[in-house]
Amino acid sequence: MGSTIAGEIGVFGYRPSVLKDILAGKRAEVGTKLGAYMRTFSGDCSPSDLETALQLVYQLFKTNVTPREEDVKIVMQMAEEAVRAQERDPYTAFANRVKELNYGNSYFFRPIRLSDLQKVDPQKACEYFNNCFRDPSNFTVVVVGNINPSIALPLIQQYLGGIPKPPEPIMNFNRDDLKGLPFTFPTRIVREVVYSPMVEAQCSVQLCFPVELTNGTMVEEIHFVGFLSKLLETRMMQVLRFKHGQIYSAEVSVFLGGNKPSRIGPVRGDISIKFSCDPEISSKLVDLALNEILRLQEEGPTDQDVSSILEIEQRAHENGLQENYYWLDRILCSYQSRIYSGDVGTTFEIQDEGRLNVRNSLTPLTAQLALQRILPFPCTKQYTAVILLPSSYRFKKLKSFFRLGLSSPATDAKILVGVAGLAVLTFSLWRYWRTLGFFGAPEDHLFHWRPLFALPNARYF
Repeated sequence: MGSTIAGEIGVFGYRPSVLKDILAGKRAEVGTKLGAYMRTFSGDCSPSDLETALQLVYQLFKTNVTPREEDVKIVMQMAEEAVRAQERDPYTAFANRVKELNYGNSYFFRPIRLSDLQKVDPQKACEYFNNCFRDPSNFTVVVVGNINPSIALPLIQQYLGGIPKPPEPIMNFNRDDLKGLPFTFPTRIVREVVYSPMVEAQCSVQLCFPVELTNGTMVEEIHFVGFLSKLLETRMMQVLRFKHGQIYSAEVSVFLGGNKPSRIGPVRGDISIKFSCDPEISSKLVDLALNEILRLQEEGPTDQDVSSILEIEQRAHENGLQENYYWLDRILCSYQSRIYSGDVGTTFEIQDEGRLNVRNSLTPLTAQLALQRILPFPCTKQYTAVILLPSSYRFKKLKSFFRLGLSSPATDAKILVGVAGLAVLTFSLWRYWRTLGFFGAPEDHLFHWRPLFALPNARYF
């Protein structure tokens, strides 16, 4: 909660509303982010407002955010409202369940709940945030864009060079000594449905596979992952949209941030396939997607598939060369790369060589082998599939079940007697437990329930 509390109080020495007035007429903004292993400040500005952006960075390191009681009360109320809003959002419940399944409810991926907010110490939260942005010697700063060096260099020396260095290092870590995030992808097949109240019925599907790269420096292997994600995205569109006409778009995303940032050891993460569809056929489309990936693993893609993804990658690469954000990310990733040894130029050369090696070697056979190597093979032996459905569909299925069961007057009578008997039994047990004091005020007792006869791998809602 450090970023949230400090951000509302003002990380640059002014409240956000006051700072907005100060920056009126200027295009300069700086934001902060605290991740598992990285502390980051990043900004955007016009060439004429570079000095203002650098002043904000200077203020970030000079400001000591101190929470006052009235500030904390407002911030925590806002945080509670945000958590409640997320809990009402159907897609949030869906995304949270996906993360809970894929990362084993690890603390880093777990959503903040109202009970968590009650444990927050605002003083410690702000102290942590202040320490993250106090020692400038820990940071690598990259500036990219339309820059006049003769103007920019004196400003950088004045504002970044002028940040006072603390007498003792703060948060000075050795990357090779850091621990990895504690999470484990399920070793079995997991398929679940998340039912959520919706104003407009919609259905979302996310299919995930674990990824663990163990091949040397990973440069070429990571490029292979990029090419394979484009291949899977293209094939999902061709099969689920153009062949079966059941979706509008499909997205394949790659997460490789689960590993510790050391220069050795495997790189862990996952590949996810996401799409929206008609709720009635969601499960069928999961099977179609799995069958297509399995076919690619067993038979390989076509020459046309390989040509298409090479063209897509080349076009994206050429477009990226024209963008500031591409170069910003490229330079930062080079500094943070396992192969960085003090010279960014050498890192660039190794990365470019790895990309060209993969491009030149990419054939239907090498793509097939990479799919077998990087994804579980066969893909149908280990994956998670989560489907978001409207709550109304749960009752719709129950209604269908009873409709199918009521096939004769005799059957009707038997089922109605059984339901009535169950209702009487439930009411009797409730009265009995109440006499024993089991149902007191909510704060007196906490309960969970489980069915008397549980189905294996079943989830109850």
